[in-house]
Amino acid sequence: MGKRWLIGALLAVLSVVGFASTFVCGGELTKDMGISPIVLVFLRFAIAGGAMLATGLASSRTRRALFALKPGDWRRLFWLGPIGTMVMAWCVFEGCARVPVANASMADALSPLGIFLVSVIVTRRATPLQILGLTLGFIGALFTIQILGANGLRLSAYGLGDVFILASAITWGVYTVFGRDDVARIGSAPFSTWTMLIGAALTVVAICILAASGATICWPHGPRAWGLVLFLGLFCTLLPFWTWNAAQNYLPLSVLGMSAYFTPVVAVLLDWAIRGHMVNGWQWLGTLLICASAVVETGRSR
Repeated sequence: MGKRWLIGALLAVLSVVGFASTFVCGGELTKDMGISPIVLVFLRFAIAGGAMLATGLASSRTRRALFALKPGDWRRLFWLGPIGTMVMAWCVFEGCARVPVANASMADALSPLGIFLVSVIVTRRATPLQILGLTLGFIGALFTIQILGANGLRLSAYGLGDVFILASAITWGVYTVFGRDDVARIGSAPFSTWTMLIGAALTVVAICILAASGATICWPHGPRAWGLVLFLGLFCTLLPFWTWNAAQNYLPLSVLGMSAYFTPVVAVLLDWAIRGHMVNGWQWLGTLLICASAVVETGRSR
């Protein structure tokens, strides 16, 4: 149990850092550079999925795993892929274009709540400790992104961008809960590879439809923009998606979901390190509450 939890925790940490970097990188690409969110969705998963496919094809063992899927597996991938990649990422980048990094990172802070709600609907089971852990983590995330603070609850400044962030959390919950058995059955690498590539392919269709309807589609231009896109595809997508799916083999889903509460903390710290945005005392209080929620949930699962 100890070794499995250690491996799972390491995978979860890598996933959190990668996802947190998405919001910093996505904010600069959409808000500062004006790149269309739908374009970033395509590039993100084309790069990450292509890299995973190339890596998988290089080995005979992984190549067999990639193509050893049954018709039922493909049917599930074709509905889970768009939800967990194309729709989720489009909502994230639309949110990044409208709200600060800390607020956008609420996508991951809300994902444990999304996972919890979907799990309760599917299993119809919830324990008091599970609810306590989720409550502590959620309140901590609200402090971290400064919805809660010295002046109480501040909802008036939140609008459409936050609706996109909420939608991304719900789609990620669906992807995680309904994809868990598929990850265990076909493996995290094939599952991640094909959901990414399916999402990228369907995004091309969406881009063509938008372009045909007269919508403005802005692509990256210049070495810095393309460098950030490459970073987005590899470090912010390939790494966290694979580690998140792989961690499902080592950690209970409830504990893995709780790790997402740390994403706003990491995102705020990265924003401070890269852009100089200060971290205040209320945000540190949020961090402590998130840690407490993780302890409660981990103890319950053990």
